[in-house]
Amino acid sequence: MRRVLGTIICCFVLATGYIAYVIAERQTTLEKFSRYNDSWAVSQTLSEYMRLEHQLATYALGMSDLDDDNLRLRLEIMQSRLELFEEGNLKTFVESDPQRRELIGKLRDVLDTLNARIETLDPPIIKSLLQRMEALDSPMTRLASSSLEVDVSKIITAQAELRKLHFIYTALAGGLILCGIILVGMLLRHNNLLDRAHRRMQKLTDDLRAASWELKSQNNRLEYVAHHDSLTGLPNRMLFRQDLEARLIAAKQGGPVAVILLLDLDGFKDVNDTLGHDIGDALLQMVAGRLVDIKAPGDLVCRLGGDEFAILSAGLGEQQALEFARRLMDELGVVYRIGEQEIKVGTCVGVTIFNGEPDTDEFFKRADLALYEAKALGPSHACVFQTEMQTRLSERKSFEADLQDALANGEMEVYFQPLAIAATREVCGYEALLRWTHPKRGSVSPADFIPVAEKIGVIDALGDWVLRTACMEAALWTTPLKIAVNLSAIQFRNKVLAQKVAATLELTGLPAERLELEITESVLLDKNDLTLKTLRELKTLGIQIAMDDFGTGYSSLGSLRGFPFDKLKIDRSFIRDITTRADALAIAELVTGIGASLGMTTTAEGVETEEQLECVKNLGCNQVQGYLIGRPAPISSLKHLHAEREREALPGVAW
Repeated sequence: MRRVLGTIICCFVLATGYIAYVIAERQTTLEKFSRYNDSWAVSQTLSEYMRLEHQLATYALGMSDLDDDNLRLRLEIMQSRLELFEEGNLKTFVESDPQRRELIGKLRDVLDTLNARIETLDPPIIKSLLQRMEALDSPMTRLASSSLEVDVSKIITAQAELRKLHFIYTALAGGLILCGIILVGMLLRHNNLLDRAHRRMQKLTDDLRAASWELKSQNNRLEYVAHHDSLTGLPNRMLFRQDLEARLIAAKQGGPVAVILLLDLDGFKDVNDTLGHDIGDALLQMVAGRLVDIKAPGDLVCRLGGDEFAILSAGLGEQQALEFARRLMDELGVVYRIGEQEIKVGTCVGVTIFNGEPDTDEFFKRADLALYEAKALGPSHACVFQTEMQTRLSERKSFEADLQDALANGEMEVYFQPLAIAATREVCGYEALLRWTHPKRGSVSPADFIPVAEKIGVIDALGDWVLRTACMEAALWTTPLKIAVNLSAIQFRNKVLAQKVAATLELTGLPAERLELEITESVLLDKNDLTLKTLRELKTLGIQIAMDDFGTGYSSLGSLRGFPFDKLKIDRSFIRDITTRADALAIAELVTGIGASLGMTTTAEGVETEEQLECVKNLGCNQVQGYLIGRPAPISSLKHLHAEREREALPGVAW
């Protein structure tokens, strides 16, 4: 074994020495390649010679003026090129052939003559020089060709030498690799048992260490993910609950009182809908950053979901908590810059302070109630929980439950209020109005139950019922008066609204031109494709569209231009003061003028006195509606419109 190892090592030493020699020879051969540029130098000399000859010829023929500086530059370049033929490989190349020596001598004479007469050049002298230079054109070209042939021959020889050295180098390297493999194999065989045991032990140790580290890392990661929000990195609802339970236990044991500040961003949904969820996510991250910066030491900032955040604090009184809430609203109300967007959102804050609540659910529920009260007051409000909020919540839930059952219980009724031609007071139609009479609550105002119906999702059912009832009644009238029905903005989110209206007209037999649908300006606030598509489909059916309460919402002339309404209804708030306030009169006059200019019928709502009637008549209103013309009344008051006809229920429709 030792002799074999010694032999292999000697082979390594000898081969290494010879490889060093081969590498040196290879480097020398490669350096030769870098010197084989004589043909390029000769070619450049020929090129410069031709340029010099061309410049002299151009001047001699009168094609341009003589540029002394440029000519001297060309001459100096040629002289420097000529010096290359007096040194190195080019000198050997020239001296090896008498014709080449003679050519270089003639070229030097021409350049010396030109240099001596460069200050006094004239066309005769230049022509003489050109004749001498022309005689050298062909020899110069042959000189460049000969130089190229010599360089090519040298390169071919050098390449052959390089290939030979490369072959020797490759063979030696292969031999060394083979010897190395044999040596490694022998060493591995010699130490096989020891290495195998060591590797097994090391592998077992590494596996145990890696498994332990991976398990610990996964546990930490899972614990963090389970207790933190993935978007903002804030603690989530689970960690919020754990911390809240700990604070409540401490408060019950005499520690500082626990305080919850529950926050909800105002208008965040609009940011998501208009600017996209990426901007919304970036906004939430910036809000989280501001909350972390403003919190007091020991406070916990959490994201509970969506745009709802919470801060757990301790030891605050009611006044201190409200001051802290105002600081939060001020800080979060500063404009956010995201890319090129500037975004401003408000914040509502609900505050609850520990007061012996039995558990965390009840404590958090009170913070939620306080937030609900704050949002009801409008953007950027804060409220501290009061016990009467619980009572109001119970009342709201009871109201919502009663409203959901009102239609099925027969508590809803459609009233009809007449519309008249302003000039003659002749009734030209009726508006269908929904009324709710509860067994215990009595008569409930539409202003109270319509927003709740929209919120809890029963407005579609109520709207369909009112439309069907009104169309059935109007279909029985002997006089073809118009019937007006109000549509909620929520109903326009239904993709089949136009189809439902068409089905109702077909069921009741009411001609489409007698139906008038009234919408408020809030419907046009979000001019999405669905809203405009639905309005156009309704117009296509032949139904007239009226804008109700014009001037009180988000009205703009762009709304009138964007969709051709048939009627504008001036809100009662302007008609009420039309005889006493100049601004109300001016607004009514403006709306009437707009309607007349656009070919729309104008209706004055809330006309209650003769003075108001005369005023709107003078302004040019086409129609009037109000207590002066007639109060809303149930269906039974319209029997005179049926004449001798009997009311017959249509199939599938309950009266």
